[in-house]
Amino acid sequence: MDRTLTDQEEGDFFSWYHDVSAEEFHHLLQQAADGGKPLAHEAASPAFLAQLNSRLTALDNEQQSARIRKMSRFWWAAAAIMVLAAGTWMVMKRPALKQDIAVNKPVQDIAPGRNGAILTLADGSQITLDSIGNGQISNQNGSRITLQNGSLHYDAASAATASINTVRTPAARQFRLVLPDGSAVWLNAASTLKYPTAFTGHDRTVEVIGEAYFEVAQDPERPFRVKIGNKATIEVLGTHFNINAYTDESSIRATLLAGSIKVNAAGGDAILKPGQQAAIRETIQLNNAVNTGQVIAWKDGIFNFDAMGVEEVMRQLARWYDIDVVYEKNIPDIRFYGEIGRNLSLSQVLEGLKMSGVNFRIEGKRLIVLPS
Repeated sequence: MDRTLTDQEEGDFFSWYHDVSAEEFHHLLQQAADGGKPLAHEAASPAFLAQLNSRLTALDNEQQSARIRKMSRFWWAAAAIMVLAAGTWMVMKRPALKQDIAVNKPVQDIAPGRNGAILTLADGSQITLDSIGNGQISNQNGSRITLQNGSLHYDAASAATASINTVRTPAARQFRLVLPDGSAVWLNAASTLKYPTAFTGHDRTVEVIGEAYFEVAQDPERPFRVKIGNKATIEVLGTHFNINAYTDESSIRATLLAGSIKVNAAGGDAILKPGQQAAIRETIQLNNAVNTGQVIAWKDGIFNFDAMGVEEVMRQLARWYDIDVVYEKNIPDIRFYGEIGRNLSLSQVLEGLKMSGVNFRIEGKRLIVLPS
């Protein structure tokens, strides 16, 4: 389905946009920022974006009028108009910001991450999966391993015994694989999955470090378990869930999208229902109103930064662009709102983040966060 705005549609939009009052416009944006009906993803021409930005500037001037002056300052940081495309930043309503970078000044840039991983076989040999083509890459004790359109697949129908394999995604890589039972796993950047080449026992156990999204094949006779170091175990029969277990995050987070899972940890256990998230620290804390779309946005090629603070956003960028983040002064107390495609370069992402009042400088593989 073609989701590109036609010239006529752009014209119709700006005809409305020119006449709508600032108060009505702000009301619509506030609904979007407060979790109202999601706005459509549409592709738009550069001319369309330029007109839109021009209109926003005019609306910024209207902000000085008495009838809007009483609006909450939350609006300045939160209001987003629309995501114009999967690779286009949410255009943000904001006050005028000082720009400390000249328009024509060349800017260092870093390419986005891409599909790829390193497979470690049972004998310790390694295969870089993003540098080979489709076809069979190994046969371990009857388990055939093939690469199919960038995804790793295991066929254990003829397996005699099981070996242990590991798939690791370095920073700036993500990868998908299908386990011997048909369960699919997506690995985010800087993550590791350890698993057998055949599930021959009474259960199906894998180990994960970092972040992974699972779609588990049902098999009531053999429960599926995900071990997270010695900190927690997730037990499932057949379900969709996400695990965020990066060592630099404040907690391990297990988020359930469908089915049912049981979280076991030193601090207790909990059974999750769809839409719930368990934060595992010394104890297990349940969040009953988690934004599951935001949790798995990475799998769909999107950064979703809604209501995220600077540090959390920077950790995501560090993994995806393989960079080090340095704060020139204190970490800004700002929250970001919006989505942006993970297929964009680092400088393109930073242009969107600057709308919230934070500035940046790229020096080689270092991203320096500057005071506003």
